[in-house]
Amino acid sequence: MQSALYPVEPKFTHFGLIPHEDFDRYMQEAEVVVTHSGVNSIISCMEMGKPLVVCPRLHEYKEHVDNHQMEIATLMHEKYDVLICTDMKDLLDLIKKAKTHKYKPWVSHREELLDAIKILII
Repeated sequence: MQSALYPVEPKFTHFGLIPHEDFDRYMQEAEVVVTHSGVNSIISCMEMGKPLVVCPRLHEYKEHVDNHQMEIATLMHEKYDVLICTDMKDLLDLIKKAKTHKYKPWVSHREELLDAIKILII
């Protein structure tokens, strides 16, 4: 069935807030993940090695209280070469590109941070 917005009905799924176990399952099943610029969402995709497009929510559109999501997306692009969509007219091309694009792998420094904190408090 065709809609007024799309010449061909798109094959995608979208969600609001979902339980963590559902989030992990859907991420594993996804061919490409399009996400806002939340740190947990981005890192979860990267840890799973999922093709990824980050669409930061912006203050100018009243999607957020400031532009910290753009700052996060910019940092992730500069450090890991993650794809960022700042104009929705580019989204389809970025989704296609994400299928073959290789960003740099996520490296956690969690253990180093915990060790440094332990030294300070012990």
